This record gives sequence, C-alpha cells and structure tokens, in this order.
Amino acid sequence: MKDSKSMTKDPICGMTVDKITALQAERDGKIFYFCSDHCRQKFLSTPAGIMSEGKSGGCCG
Repeated sequence: MKDSKSMTKDPICGMTVDKITALQAERDGKIFYFCSDHCRQKFLSTPAGIMSEGKSGGCCG
C-alpha cells in the first residue's frame, strides 16, 4: 500500500497519483503532479488562474 503522504490529485483530471512516480510541472513555485503527459501538457498550455477543478476518479484520456 502506498504512503498517503506521497499521494496527491492530478489537477486536470482528478486522478490520484503517487508524487514519487508521477510526471510533474512547476508553476508559481508550486509543484503539480500528473497521471499522464496528456494532463501535464494540458496544464502547461492553460494560463495560471484559469484551471478548472479536476474531475474525480479517472483519467481524461
């Protein structure tokens, strides 16, 4: 079982990801974690402050 401290949610799709193995990107000094490169790229192409809350529980594929 994964340590709950290493788990977080992808800000795009809401999927739970492990900080240790997830893709990441930094914005405004904060690190965000992603389930896939698709979600990471969507995040990077969205201007800061316009992110919508991720859906819960599944990848956007």
